[in-house]
Amino acid sequence: MAECIQRSAQEVLGISRGGEGIIRRAWWWNEEVKQKVNEKQNAYFALRNSTSDEEKEVREVKYKAAKKLAKKVVTMAKNNTYERLHKKMENKEGEKDVFKLAWAREKKKREGWWS
Repeated sequence: MAECIQRSAQEVLGISRGGEGIIRRAWWWNEEVKQKVNEKQNAYFALRNSTSDEEKEVREVKYKAAKKLAKKVVTMAKNNTYERLHKKMENKEGEKDVFKLAWAREKKKREGWWS
């Protein structure tokens, strides 16, 4: 009986893929990264909504290019931020920041990712 109800519900309602992914913004996140990730998402939604095969091929090329560019921008933003952080830690004031980062990391580990 339960299988029959589940099968009927699937036929009528369909199957959900789950909720939309949440983009967690990190401390290295900036406006350029935000813009490129949004462009990539828009290209993906356009690809998903394409109807014909020709349209799908064109949008897939655009999505792959946007995805590659977004990855590159994210990598550059991370590298630049970490480079600034390392330069900052070379002096006496930077040593205090090391302890702040360590404390924040430990606190986050104790609380878990859901906090």
